[in-house]
Amino acid sequence: MNPVGVALFCVVALWLARMWIREARENPDAKALPGATPCPWLAVVIAVAGTLVLLALETWGEIRLGISADQKDVSWLALPMFIAAAFTEEVIFRGYLVAEKRGNAARWASIVLFSLIFALMHDHLWSFEMPENRSAGTLAAIRDGFSLNFTLKGFFSTGFIFVGALWFYFVRFFKWNPNASLLAPVAAHMAKNLAVFLIKLAQGHVTSIL
Repeated sequence: MNPVGVALFCVVALWLARMWIREARENPDAKALPGATPCPWLAVVIAVAGTLVLLALETWGEIRLGISADQKDVSWLALPMFIAAAFTEEVIFRGYLVAEKRGNAARWASIVLFSLIFALMHDHLWSFEMPENRSAGTLAAIRDGFSLNFTLKGFFSTGFIFVGALWFYFVRFFKWNPNASLLAPVAAHMAKNLAVFLIKLAQGHVTSIL
């Protein structure tokens, strides 16, 4: 990971989080940012508990299938990146990318669609590496650097990301979160990403400082 890129991303996430918190506390009716509304602590507890159960099932499944060693190695820089990404991804996907005012059918159709897009965005079924002998940004470079990775680990991880995305949407709109606050899915997403990092650390997949 590029330390400068990680630092810039975290600064942007902190700035966005500061705006979101200010709006949630001072003017929850402003609607400038999605889901900046009060959230009962029960909703947060349920959201976090559910996502940790899903992660436990995913980890157990990887061990049973013998694919836990196929995880990607990360550096310690992944920890702040994971936390910052949890907030920004929730604002984008569970905040903006959902049809909220077109009826339940449209809402849940958009939830399934964007959950699938969210899962496929994670590079478990594909990879990209810029070829050294190609100019960056050209179609030839993109074509030559892109490859598909249709492996058991790839499909397994992508499937659990899809289910997790559905859960994040669900905890924003379920009855224990009457104001459709993003706090519940943000807390759940951060808890999952932190737990993923700790699991990688315990399994020896955190390999360097930078």
